[in-house]
Amino acid sequence: MKFVAVIPARKGSKTIKNKNLTIIKKKPLIEYTFNEVKKSKLKKESYVLTDSKKIKKIAKKYHVNNDYIRPKFLSSNKTSLLATIKHFVKWILKKKKIDYVVILQPTSPLRNFRDINNAILHLKKKKLKSLFSISESLEHPYETISINKKTWSYVVPKAKLYYRRQDFDLNSYFINGAIYIVNVNLILKNKMHDKFKHGFYKMPKIRSFDINDKEEIEITKKILR
Repeated sequence: MKFVAVIPARKGSKTIKNKNLTIIKKKPLIEYTFNEVKKSKLKKESYVLTDSKKIKKIAKKYHVNNDYIRPKFLSSNKTSLLATIKHFVKWILKKKKIDYVVILQPTSPLRNFRDINNAILHLKKKKLKSLFSISESLEHPYETISINKKTWSYVVPKAKLYYRRQDFDLNSYFINGAIYIVNVNLILKNKMHDKFKHGFYKMPKIRSFDINDKEEIEITKKILR
């Protein structure tokens, strides 16, 4: 099995300006992912997918391949992750044979190289076609409510039957966005997971923060301290 790591990192961001270059504890956010890839089994097979010259320069420092040119039409805030990865797969298949793409989003700075290596090992052991990382939900869906001007209601109607978390009749997990591993044939068919041969890599909550807003940046800074 041939794996390559890809780090999708466009220069724009809808929620935080230049999010991937936001300084966290004296380092740009993107560097946390580059640094862990450098220590992983994929250190010689890693690619950054970006339209930013600054990010390309940082990638070079960590020996992450920056040859791929991310086109403008795949660099907007409406671009799907699948579209970006599929374009890359078509590009790299002209150069070499690969079987799996390991997608590492830079918004997960607490994910470490052991998570990357162990996720790959789990996929190999179980002979899976796809995998994504998960963690136990910080907020259980039974504790989620919807509020309008006049009243409120449970998002999951069944939740009104339970008052104590220990009585809940289901376990809830969060797709934390830290690691996706997908077979290239699935990607070429516009799929991110296989219906039957899909698996999960469970990560602890402490390493599962996916940065989407300024408050989550502040939380991450405190964890890193």
